[in-house]
Amino acid sequence: MLQSMRDNLKGTAAVIVAAFFGFIMVIGGIDFFTGASGGSADKVAEVNGEKITNLDLQRAIQNRRSMIESQYGDSVPAELLTDEQLRGPVLQQLVNTSVMRQAAQESGMVMSTAIVDRDIAQMAGFQINGKFDAQVYRDALRRMGYSHAGFHQLLEQDMVMQQYAGSVADSAFTTRKAAEQVVAVSMEERDFDYVTLPVAPLLSDVSVSDTEIQGYYDSHQDEFQRPEQVAVNYIELTPDLFAANIDVAEADVRAQYEQEAKNFAAEARRHAAHILVENADSEEGKAKVAAVQAKLAAGEDFAVLAKEFSDDIVSREEGGDVGFTSGDVFPETFEETLSALNVGEVSGPVETDAGTHFIKLLEIADAEPPTFDERKAAITARLRNAEAEREFVGAMSRLADLAYNAESLAGPAEELGVKVQQSPLFSRNGGAGITGNSKVLAAAFSPEVLEDGMASEVLNLNENHVVVLKLAEHKPAGVKPLDEVREQIVDRLKRDKASEQLLAKAEDIQSKLTSGEAFSEVASSEELTLETSDNTRRGGFGVRGDVVSHVFGLDAPKPGATAVEHFALQNGDQVVVQLRAVREGKLSGQSAEQRAAMLTQLASMQGTSELAAVQKYLADKADIEIVEGK
Repeated sequence: MLQSMRDNLKGTAAVIVAAFFGFIMVIGGIDFFTGASGGSADKVAEVNGEKITNLDLQRAIQNRRSMIESQYGDSVPAELLTDEQLRGPVLQQLVNTSVMRQAAQESGMVMSTAIVDRDIAQMAGFQINGKFDAQVYRDALRRMGYSHAGFHQLLEQDMVMQQYAGSVADSAFTTRKAAEQVVAVSMEERDFDYVTLPVAPLLSDVSVSDTEIQGYYDSHQDEFQRPEQVAVNYIELTPDLFAANIDVAEADVRAQYEQEAKNFAAEARRHAAHILVENADSEEGKAKVAAVQAKLAAGEDFAVLAKEFSDDIVSREEGGDVGFTSGDVFPETFEETLSALNVGEVSGPVETDAGTHFIKLLEIADAEPPTFDERKAAITARLRNAEAEREFVGAMSRLADLAYNAESLAGPAEELGVKVQQSPLFSRNGGAGITGNSKVLAAAFSPEVLEDGMASEVLNLNENHVVVLKLAEHKPAGVKPLDEVREQIVDRLKRDKASEQLLAKAEDIQSKLTSGEAFSEVASSEELTLETSDNTRRGGFGVRGDVVSHVFGLDAPKPGATAVEHFALQNGDQVVVQLRAVREGKLSGQSAEQRAAMLTQLASMQGTSELAAVQKYLADKADIEIVEGK
C-alpha cells in the first residue's frame, strides 16, 4: 500500500508517509495495515478470523524492499531483496501487526475525530506556506487513491496503535541496582604492563619447504575459497558525458540574457552562490556536509568547493553561482538566510526540500540589471547543461535498441559517442563503483547476462545515470589455485615457526615474573620495551585492541597479587602481560547527566523488550493460520 503512495506522491507530500506510518516501521518494519486494502480474497494468513491477503503481502514486501534500499543504498546484495528472502519475515511482521492492532481495538482505545483532523492539518504535505490547504489535501488523496474517510480511518488506526504500544513501552523502568551492574562491567578499568616479542626480525631466517606449503594448502582449503565472480563491459550515460562536447553559440546566450533583462524587476537584488548536498540524511550525505563545513571553516575557496562537492549540476561548474534574487526565487529558508548575510559571508547548513545548502552572498546589486558579461558564464553553463540533458535523454532512449542482441558494446558506444568501460572481477556481494549497485549486481548475475551472453536491459541507477552491461569474464566458485595463494601461505608458515621460536622466551619471562622478579628489570635484560597501561577500559583496534581483549579475559588477581599470562597475536608476535589491578565501574562516579542518560537508556531497552514480549504473548494466544504455498 505504502509503495503505491510513494509512486503517486509529489514534492513535500511525501512527508505524509513518515507522519502516519512511522510507528509501524519501528515495531515491524512494515508500513502497511493488514486488511486496510480490501485486497484479493486469495489469503496467505488469517489472524483471529481476519484475513491477510496475497495483495497485502506483495505490497508489504515491496515496502520492505524500498525501505532497505532507502536505508542502505546500493550496498545491499541483490539476493537479499528477492521475494523469496523477504516473504517469511514480512509475513510474520504482518501477523504481528495484526495482533497488535486487534489488541488495541479490544482494549477500548480510541482516538477522537478532532485529534485525527488536527494531525492531518499539521502534515507538511497538505500545507502551503505553513497552512493547511484543502485543495492540496484533496489532490494528494486522489493521487494516493484514498477517500477522506478511508485516509482518516487509516490514520486513526495508526494513532491508536501508537497509544497502545506507548502504554506498554513508556511504562517500563529500570532500577539503580541494574544500572550499577551494567556500569560495573561496561566501565571496568584494568591496570597492566606488557612486552611484545616481535616475529618480524626472525622471518628472514625462517625457511619453508614446498612440502610444507603443499600440506598447508591441502589441509586449509576452506581458507582459500573463491566466490563466483564476473567482470562486465558496460556503457555508462550521464549528462556530464555530453556537456563537455557542447558548444553554446553566443547569439543564444545573448538572447537568453535579453530575456532575463526584460524580466528584471527594479528592486534590491542579491547575488547568491550555493553548495548543495542532496540526501543529507544518509551516512554519505552527513559525511559530505561535515567535510564541506570543515573546509569552509578552514578558509578554502567556496567556488572550488562547489565544483568538487555540489550536487547542483547546473551551478557547480560556475562555482555554485545561482544568480540574482529579489527575495522570491529560492525557497523561503534559503531567501531568509541569504538576506541575513553580509557580502562575502557564507552560511552554515540550510535545509530545504532540495537538500542541504551552504549559501554565499556574492553581492547586493542596485536596480540595474546585471551586464551581459556578468551573466554570460552562468547563462552559458545553463544552456550547455540543458542541451546535455536533451542529448542524455536521446542517447538513453536509443541505448536499449542499440545494445539489444549486439555482439559487443563497442558498436553502440561508438554510435553514441561514448566509451566502453570494463569492471574488475566482483562477486555477488558487489565491488567498487557501479558494481556495488544492487541493480547492476542483479543484472550481472542474471541468466540472460551470465548464461546467455546477452546485454542487460537499460539500468536506471538514478534519474541522471543509466548503465547497460555485458559479460566480459566469468570465474565460477572454487578453490583458488596454489600459485595464487602461495605467498600468503609462506608468510603464515614463517610467522607460525617464528612465533614457536619465541614461545620458549615468552614462557621464561612469565616464569621470572611469577617468581617475583620486577617486570622492568626482566624487560631491560631482554632488551624489550615495557608498555604500561593504567585505567584501561574495554575496546580498541588493531594490535592494541587484541592485547586489551586478552587482558580483559584474565581472572582478576587477588588483592596485592598479580596475574601473569602470555599469548600470541594474530600476526605471530608473542605478548607477556602482567595484570596488576581490576576496578569495577561505579555508577556514583558518573556525572548526574551520565547517570540520568544511563537510566533512560536502560528503561528504553526494557520498554522495547517488554513490548516485544507483549507482542509475542498476543501472537501465541491468537488463532493464526498460515496458508502454505501461497
